[in-house]
Amino acid sequence: MGTKELNQNIKSGNFARVYLFYGAEAFLMFHWQKRLTEGVLGKTDEGTNLNYEVLEGKVPAADIIASADTLPFMADYRLIVLNDTGLFEAGRKDDSEMMAKYIPDIPESTVLVFVESNVDKRGRPFKRVKEAGFVAEAETPKEAELADWAVKLVNSRGKTLGKAAAYHLMRTVTNDMQLLFNELEKLISYAGANQEITIADIDALCAKSLEVKVFDLMKAVGLGQVKVAAMLYKGLIAMKESPLMILAMIARQYRFYLQCSELVKLGLQQKDIASKLALHPFAVKEFVAGSKGLEPATMIKALKMCLNSDYSIKTGEMADIAAVELLIIQLCEFRSKNAQYNV
Repeated sequence: MGTKELNQNIKSGNFARVYLFYGAEAFLMFHWQKRLTEGVLGKTDEGTNLNYEVLEGKVPAADIIASADTLPFMADYRLIVLNDTGLFEAGRKDDSEMMAKYIPDIPESTVLVFVESNVDKRGRPFKRVKEAGFVAEAETPKEAELADWAVKLVNSRGKTLGKAAAYHLMRTVTNDMQLLFNELEKLISYAGANQEITIADIDALCAKSLEVKVFDLMKAVGLGQVKVAAMLYKGLIAMKESPLMILAMIARQYRFYLQCSELVKLGLQQKDIASKLALHPFAVKEFVAGSKGLEPATMIKALKMCLNSDYSIKTGEMADIAAVELLIIQLCEFRSKNAQYNV
């Protein structure tokens, strides 16, 4: 089921007995569940509505069934929202079997909504929900879809956001929809009497994600700019970022440099590489640029340098902050001898 079918359900008031929302994009699942809740119960105070219940975690299937079998109080429907029950993945065999058997017998007056992070599509509960109700996977929208969504959201608040600014915002805070939504809310308030949200507004107000900051650090490394790279690293440390996390992300950069360069040699386009490696297209563009002029042996050597730094930290040979700073300096020197970064 897609959002179109969900909207039709809400508009017509013809609800399925059971819904399953699952996937990586929690923001989408929350809003699907919110819209469905308002459709079933109306815009009432959920906290005081006797026909609304939220169950969290690994609730016994017997408890869910008992609640679902309860008749609504002076209303057409009883709505039960179940968050991360684990009934749709391995580990709860007996409860999952019990729920699978029950799904076809859900009362007409009950609407069950499962919101799950992970599901096994081969399992009986998943198949039963698909047969008896509706299933929707919450995937992070593609780059162009995210940009359109951001533009429409801003327009709905009486402001304007150009496509270039929307893409710049994604590049700054990554493509997590909840983060984007939060930043857009700030930008709309920040704009005040101004009609348009600009790139300058984004740069002034939005904090760069750790990933983007590491991209900036790696650009400096690629250009052999030791002082700039060291300054960026010290800025991250001042912001209480973990040296081990920074080290892991530097190693991740080189790993993706290597993978992207090899896939480019095979003739894959950047959008295909993004799909294959489960990366955002902006990230792929940076990785492809960062890998230009580097031989595979050079990238493997850089990865070994990262591994050696990790080892020296974990064996107590060096303190973590100093070890990562030394690595960055060595990578600047090593990189400048082996390639020139293409920005």
